[in-house]
Amino acid sequence: MTLVEEVVKHALKLGADEAHAVLTRSRDFTVEIEVDEISRVSFIVRERLSVAVIKERRIAAASISEVSREAALKCVERAYRMALALKPNEHWGGLPEPKPLPRVPGLYDPKVAELTAEEIVERGKLLLEAAHEVSDKVAVMNASVTCSTSEVEAASSAGLHAFERHTGFWAMAVTVAREAGQVGSFAYEADASRSLDVDVEAVAREAARKALESLHLKPVPSFKGTLVMDYDFAAMLLSSLAAAYSGYNVWRGSSPLASKLGEAIASERLTIIDDGTLPGGLRSSSFDGEGSPTMRKVVVERGVLRTYLNNTFTARLLGMEPTGNAADLISVAPSNTIVEPGDMSVEELVSGVKRGLLVSRFSGMIRFQDGVVSGTAKQAFYIEGGEKKYPVRECMVSCNLYELLKNISGLSREVRRTPYGVITPVIRAEGVAFVAKS
Repeated sequence: MTLVEEVVKHALKLGADEAHAVLTRSRDFTVEIEVDEISRVSFIVRERLSVAVIKERRIAAASISEVSREAALKCVERAYRMALALKPNEHWGGLPEPKPLPRVPGLYDPKVAELTAEEIVERGKLLLEAAHEVSDKVAVMNASVTCSTSEVEAASSAGLHAFERHTGFWAMAVTVAREAGQVGSFAYEADASRSLDVDVEAVAREAARKALESLHLKPVPSFKGTLVMDYDFAAMLLSSLAAAYSGYNVWRGSSPLASKLGEAIASERLTIIDDGTLPGGLRSSSFDGEGSPTMRKVVVERGVLRTYLNNTFTARLLGMEPTGNAADLISVAPSNTIVEPGDMSVEELVSGVKRGLLVSRFSGMIRFQDGVVSGTAKQAFYIEGGEKKYPVRECMVSCNLYELLKNISGLSREVRRTPYGVITPVIRAEGVAFVAKS
């Protein structure tokens, strides 16, 4: 009997009607770079036991970060006492019955798990050297290379017992270029994978190229025009949109997409897939936070909203089926968000712009509750007459998320994975306000 199984058994012995437990353990090696020097190498081991105890529809959760058998049993007892003091959740319908789990390849790479601290440091050095080889005008302000191994085990009183191992490898660089007393905007590049296919030198070279391209910034006047969202900005926007098609937020009444199933919410150019079974996906797993099987589902099909993301709890409330998107027993989270590619090159997207901005990074808010998009365009370029003219000194971007979706006028053929679990093309949209900073 494993610890999570013992925890569940102990909860039932105390008098609980149902119990659910998840144990996660992770190990991270990280090398950090600050201002062109390796500044820190860290090795961090984390563990966390999360327990949910249900008594007469009273649901209490507790967790610990220093896991031992004694601490785990005390955690269960604490959760049980909390449950007795709570009011019943009238919407609770019970834990899900275990179902067959899919086999998801590419989640664990032994080569990542076997990397030594010396090998991680060497990759950090390669990143730093690669950036400097592009140009001596470029400084690496901040960068990191991380190797991670983790495992997750879940059990429940409904009969669930599941276990899975994961690996991850991340590389990130923030650079800036200086020339003739001028400083460009900060440039960012990153990549992440379950395996060792991340090219740290390519990440550094691209970050350096972006930094050089961002020299000699010029202001732009306020105007309304076309927004071309590079991969990172597009991923950020899509992550915010995912909160709107969360079944939990729909049930709570905080999503404008409530009662919109079967309706067009975006341009017919847009198709969004949520896939927890994507081979090697950064957010792939055979089971979700409640232990239900993950799956692939089309959320938005040619602009039409087809489903919400649900766990068992929200699916029952909405009269739908679970989609394998439980963050835990109550809340919901996306898995891998995938946008189907378009039919244009990035150059063609730009060439079709009369006046607008190509924006790589965005700092601000994208509020799913009302669609407000407001913030600063960073690493941006002014486009006029179908040509990139010059890098832009920071300006504001203002629009509405849901109007933006309907005004999509093009997507690139090329898609990229991002460290946020989003795979997306470059996205072009019309009618966006750009406001000059005073």
